[in-house]
Amino acid sequence: MTHDAKERWSAEIAVHLKERFGLYVREVLPIDKGWLNVKWKMETDHGPLFVKYYHPERYKLNTRPERRSAIEKTLQLQHGLNAAGIPCPKVYLYKEQFIQETPSDLFYTVLDWVDGHTAQAGCLNAVQMYELGVATGRMHKWLRSVPPLDEPAWKPDKDIYLREWQSNWEKAKDAGDKTVMEWLRRSKDIVKSMDFRMFDSCPTGWLHWDLWVDNILVHRHGLAGIVDFNRMTMAYPEIDVARAVLSGALRDGQMRMETARSFMDGYCEHSEVSQGMLPRAMRMLYLIESIWWLRTEVRAESELRGLLGRFVEEMHWIEDNWAALPEQLDFV
Repeated sequence: MTHDAKERWSAEIAVHLKERFGLYVREVLPIDKGWLNVKWKMETDHGPLFVKYYHPERYKLNTRPERRSAIEKTLQLQHGLNAAGIPCPKVYLYKEQFIQETPSDLFYTVLDWVDGHTAQAGCLNAVQMYELGVATGRMHKWLRSVPPLDEPAWKPDKDIYLREWQSNWEKAKDAGDKTVMEWLRRSKDIVKSMDFRMFDSCPTGWLHWDLWVDNILVHRHGLAGIVDFNRMTMAYPEIDVARAVLSGALRDGQMRMETARSFMDGYCEHSEVSQGMLPRAMRMLYLIESIWWLRTEVRAESELRGLLGRFVEEMHWIEDNWAALPEQLDFV
């Protein structure tokens, strides 16, 4: 994507905002985050807005109506969460649509701007984690009123895990990547030893599904807001709990237990937590994310991008503490 293309898109969207919402754009500030999608902070005569353009190579909204419908659903849920007082941006609605379309088929969404900043992984303080726990607990409580999908988007399944593991193993073997092969030997041993019956009692429901530090805006004294609900779906809400604790409290290979406890204290105020939920959720998260991150393609990239290296580090921490998770993390 060229700079000129991004400027053309922002100019067309600015005109569209004026026509559709009566908002006059005074200044456009690019936000350099995300893959392919383009984001801006647009200063208007009614205050700052966050605008996201859905790039056709990533979302194909003009040819994939089911994908557009799924994103509309997540934006609708975010809008409802905002109306219920959960700290997340309001989404602008026009004729029952949250995704807007310009005359030249640019698809975008516009949200209220949230004043805040992201923190480094593992660096949320106790107050920020407590307020994040409160917000997550309120979010999950509100989402329990949303009708479920026919099936969760993901379920713990040993056979499926091992098939995906085998694909990762073959790629690492073909690449001669002995480091990843050793990672995979370890992950296979862990998963094969798991008793998957531990997940039978896990409640299903809607969740954010991407609750890590890049989607958590904070300020000096606490939480500013939760953002980026694009991956929201129905599975197991406790996945959000594990992801937030791991992302916010694991620093330099050590879990800051009091900070993790602060999150759980806030969460428990609004959503029920059963004994052993957090250790179980960490293991569930491992089943999902070790397949994503313990791959030879990721290791090659992680040498250039600290972000991917962070996720690998988190998977290794769960492995290193696997047996001790119930003792360390059962704060109930």
